[in-house]
Amino acid sequence: MMNNQIRAIVVDRSGPEPLAVRTMPLATPSPGEIAIRVTAISLNRGEVKRAMTVTETGTVPGWDFAGVVENAYGVANAPPTGARVVGLVPSGSWAERVHAPLNAIAIIPPEVSDAQAASLPVAGLTALHALRRGGLVLGRKVLVDGATGGVGHFAIQLAAASGAEVYAQVRKPDQRALVADAGAGAVIVGDTLESARPSGPFDLILDSVGGPSLAAALTMLSRNGLCVTFGASAGEPVSFDSAAFFRASGTSLQSLILGDDIAATEPASGGLALLLKLVAAGRLRPAIGLEADWTDIGAVADKLLTRGFAGKAVLYVR
Repeated sequence: MMNNQIRAIVVDRSGPEPLAVRTMPLATPSPGEIAIRVTAISLNRGEVKRAMTVTETGTVPGWDFAGVVENAYGVANAPPTGARVVGLVPSGSWAERVHAPLNAIAIIPPEVSDAQAASLPVAGLTALHALRRGGLVLGRKVLVDGATGGVGHFAIQLAAASGAEVYAQVRKPDQRALVADAGAGAVIVGDTLESARPSGPFDLILDSVGGPSLAAALTMLSRNGLCVTFGASAGEPVSFDSAAFFRASGTSLQSLILGDDIAATEPASGGLALLLKLVAAGRLRPAIGLEADWTDIGAVADKLLTRGFAGKAVLYVR
């Protein structure tokens, strides 16, 4: 019989740290969900920022996880007990165990580590869905801002693998090598996306920064070009030259919220299976900038929010 008590990272406003490992009851699975013992989680800036600032006390945050199937509860077509899987949930993955439906998980190939798999769900799927918004990118100019983040790094690789002419913008010269190694044909160094203007116009721009970078993106699109925005890390309002935007003719701006896009297109399991296949084949390489034990959540969260490292942070649950 499975222990109904688990340890989890919990939001705790009453203690010295807003995030702490606590013991709590394991939630009852909903119909169609299976039980997974979590071995690794990856952190995303959005979920960490909310957990550190506005999420209610007692909540277990977390989206991404890798782990091992412990109990399928009779769910048809579930992976066998002991199978390694990766997936995402709306919240609650920062725990020893998690319940998830089959359409939110995929089996991890032997060639892929738990850490690599755990880095994929939100960042990898966001990059994949954003690129799909642009349609066929073969031979087209694609610009990625926030290129050293998890989504940006995956987007560069996926765009390059699809035959795009990839441009990437970074803020610091020492970030150039990481982005170039991912497959960017041109790396642009500058404080905002405005520094990429001489290389434009672009057929597709992927924006995770917002603020001045999004304002620049909207005036650097080619005819019928598209800007897909899926983040606002700059935290600033956007003012842009609307005349320059419409004069390009046919240009458009689309927002992307991953959960909504998954619901409208394909289950997360499909995209995850594709990403895992690419990693197993060596065609997609997760950039993991920090690995630690999950009890170090406070220090790792601080480093993530202050951009103390490039790439994904993976915490091992043990």
